[in-house]
Amino acid sequence: MKSIFTFFTLLICLPLFSQTEGQSFCSELENEDYFPLTIEKKKILWLDSYYFEEIIGSKEIKNKKYIEFAQNWKAGNAGSLLLREKNGVIYQYEKCCDTETIRFDSKFEKGKSWKTADKKSNYSIKSFNGKLKTPYCDYKNLLVIKGEFTNVTYFFYYKKGYGYIGATDDKNNLISCVSPEWNKK
Repeated sequence: MKSIFTFFTLLICLPLFSQTEGQSFCSELENEDYFPLTIEKKKILWLDSYYFEEIIGSKEIKNKKYIEFAQNWKAGNAGSLLLREKNGVIYQYEKCCDTETIRFDSKFEKGKSWKTADKKSNYSIKSFNGKLKTPYCDYKNLLVIKGEFTNVTYFFYYKKGYGYIGATDDKNNLISCVSPEWNKK
């Protein structure tokens, strides 16, 4: 009898627990930054693949200390990203040009645009009230940055306290989002 009671208790409680986890994953963090550099690890879905992005250490380049993020893809390929913050500005070190590109400045306003260090891509602030629906969450109050690259345009979405949470193409099709399901393919 005890085992039947335990089974039904688990059956009832597990969905409630996962719903709480989902709400935590999706909730707003109003007093946080759009680009926190403290998130240890994320799973990011991209089209029909995914990658894990995680902090693996730091590197000093030209007397500036960067946090190094590894991006390990499902297929086994890997990349890295070097970011640092100073006075509310997030910088990305660009290996191509041996210099930095601004990823975001907390003083930027809607309409602000800037180019990457190699001058090949353009970014602009589209909104601070963006919305994005993913298979996991219905987000609102997001920073939306338009990225115009050589042959494609994306809209990147950032949530306060969590950073990057997804992207759409120029036709508003969801192409990427963060996932709380780390063990699923």
